[in-house]
Amino acid sequence: MSDTPPPDDAALLALIQEIAEKRLGYSGSLTSDTRIVEVLALDSVRLLTLVVELENRLELCLDEGDEQGVETVAELMAVLRRRHGTG
Repeated sequence: MSDTPPPDDAALLALIQEIAEKRLGYSGSLTSDTRIVEVLALDSVRLLTLVVELENRLELCLDEGDEQGVETVAELMAVLRRRHGTG
């Protein structure tokens, strides 16, 4: 669990958007309903890039398997909140 205050949904969405643009070359707009794997073309390397960036920026650690069942940005945000201890 992180010592930093948890970001709200808007901040999480903005962070995921920023990482998608800067690290994954995505140029569209993400919403909570965006199907993240398809839209960001997340293969194992791109997923790892996204996860590592999120862990570093949010100062948390995701466990293996946390990504199981995550299909939308909203589901990813729920995992991040849960790992931050606020979900």
